[in-house]
Amino acid sequence: MSSIENPPGRPFRLVVPLLALLVLLPAPARADWGVELTPFAGFRFGGSFEDNTTGLDLDVDEGESFGLILGARATHETNYELFYSIQKTTLQGEGLFAGEPLFDLDIHYLHLGGTYLFPGERVHPFIGGGLGLTYFSPDGPGLDSEIDFSLSLGAGVIIPISKRVGLRFEGRGFLTILPDNTDIFCVSSGGVACAVRVQGDVFGQVLLLGGITFGL
Repeated sequence: MSSIENPPGRPFRLVVPLLALLVLLPAPARADWGVELTPFAGFRFGGSFEDNTTGLDLDVDEGESFGLILGARATHETNYELFYSIQKTTLQGEGLFAGEPLFDLDIHYLHLGGTYLFPGERVHPFIGGGLGLTYFSPDGPGLDSEIDFSLSLGAGVIIPISKRVGLRFEGRGFLTILPDNTDIFCVSSGGVACAVRVQGDVFGQVLLLGGITFGL
């Protein structure tokens, strides 16, 4: 007797009908949440450094990202938010080293900002943004970490599923400002070896996330 196997990708095909069902069901009365806590998982892509010495691009590998959003009610339509996200990835080279991982790299974002919530019966769209820091943490022999100023802008929806619980889906872009004449990922012993030399560059990434929001 042949066994029946689940077709590949079936869980992903169930996501869209599930979201449609949540939208069509009667909307629960969303309580006036004073504090919101949203753990999330997502997919982050984009990001590269142009080395002024070699002229080559060093690309950040796309991959999973995790984080936490802490929100506090400001008005009925606005929230203050503290946003944190981490991505464990690798930096890949070009030219002779195309596609080869140079070293592992953790990229952290810590932003203080807020959101504006638009009215809606079942789905509550919002826009948001923040200002803060990007922390680059390379995993290599003696390589130094780097902290730079960054900003983010995003938009998404919140779907209440009870008075104290909701689903949050968001797309958010990040821009990190790298100062002029900057050597990054250098050997901490004071040597002259640096993995990347950039000048007045901008490092950009995009994050697509989904999380569960708990109203406290």
